[in-house]
Amino acid sequence: MDPTQLIWIGIAAIVGAAVGAAGVWWHVARKIDVLRERTERSEQARNGAVERSAQAREQIAQLNKAIDELRKAHSMRGSPRPTTPEERRAQAEKALEAARSDEKTILLLQPQTQVVFADTEVLGDIR
Repeated sequence: MDPTQLIWIGIAAIVGAAVGAAGVWWHVARKIDVLRERTERSEQARNGAVERSAQAREQIAQLNKAIDELRKAHSMRGSPRPTTPEERRAQAEKALEAARSDEKTILLLQPQTQVVFADTEVLGDIR
């Protein structure tokens, strides 16, 4: 073989390797950019979730505090809750007596509505 042919073959091999390396580098760089963007979005979503979680914890704490205050106010305001059926019955009868004796109490009767359905019976024999 002529030495010039070997030089041309070597140059072609080097150029081919350089073009292949450039193509692989471009493809990998594109993939890395896509993965970097996905990672950034994921981090933003995680940070947002952490913030929302902290806000939800604060709201739950506020609601629990409000519930405790309402329970305290309710337990202080009313008489002790009846525990036996007889106590409950007596308390209900007292409330009923108070409602009957109160002249401002208005009894609203539920209107008697008729339920009407469409006629769904078959008229005669269909053949």
